[in-house]
Amino acid sequence: MTCRYCLLYELGHCRKTNPYPKDKEPRYLRLQNGTVLAVEFDCKNCQMLIYGRQ
Repeated sequence: MTCRYCLLYELGHCRKTNPYPKDKEPRYLRLQNGTVLAVEFDCKNCQMLIYGRQ
């Protein structure tokens, strides 16, 4: 899934406005039901990519 909402931007770590060194990616989100999602950031296109992880 691709979305324009970016967690880095919300946390104040936007790489376009505040260049930080690229961290290890992908990062992971764990939902309350135990589902784990991989998250990658495409800062050039200002998008966040979310992948289901098995």
